[in-house]
Amino acid sequence: MIYKKNIFDVGAYNGVDGLALAEKNPDTLVNAFEANKDLIKVILKLKKKIEYRIGRKIKNYRIHNVAVSNKSQLSYFYIAKNPTVSSLHKFSKNLDKFWPGYKEAHCHTVKKIKVKTVTLKQFCKRNKIQNINYLHIDAQGNDLNILKGLGNLIKIVKRGVIESSISKKNSLYQNNHTLNETKKFFKKNDFLIKKTEPIESSAGNEINIYYQKKSLNNLRDIKLNYNHRYYNRLLDNRTQLKDDIKDSLLKILNFFKKV
Repeated sequence: MIYKKNIFDVGAYNGVDGLALAEKNPDTLVNAFEANKDLIKVILKLKKKIEYRIGRKIKNYRIHNVAVSNKSQLSYFYIAKNPTVSSLHKFSKNLDKFWPGYKEAHCHTVKKIKVKTVTLKQFCKRNKIQNINYLHIDAQGNDLNILKGLGNLIKIVKRGVIESSISKKNSLYQNNHTLNETKKFFKKNDFLIKKTEPIESSAGNEINIYYQKKSLNNLRDIKLNYNHRYYNRLLDNRTQLKDDIKDSLLKILNFFKKV
């Protein structure tokens, strides 16, 4: 099948966001990127769980075991005690001051591995992708570099979300981009910031930034709403009765669609 719409999930982690978007948008191709090869197994396992529960294959989801940045090269990837904060960047030297308790509990490197990095520009050209309907980036201090790696293909992005540090001094990572740097980039490339929201787990030091191409209004090309908690329950094998009933009905519906 040739897909005309595309979603990118960069920093896929456990696969929840990308797989949820793939399930909700079966006519859209989701390309997900995750540098930690151990998490690829987690993602594929979750994909199988979802497919079994809904009674159909998720054919529009592809996972790539590479890191994404603004250059194509071999780089070090720092895997943290808490895998959610693993990054191409080293942790900041100011952790104890601005992130009290985080260094011991989450933010110290347990393993350093070599990974291949690609740019989204290279990926899009190689795969003949002419538009990105939604670009979800959660790359732990490298989000803005990923956008910069699009080069002149930034024009094919319609909207998305990235994380940003509030300032340099309280950033989680060395060489972390800031809110002001992100604003300047979006202004230069004709994007509007639709909203920002604090990241609860960041001790007030990081925010999510939702952006959209200035020339676009009332976008309804893809479905972005999904129950994040449901997918986490499924991931952890702790689904509720309401989840089982909903999925059973969906499985029956998908069965009759095949007949």
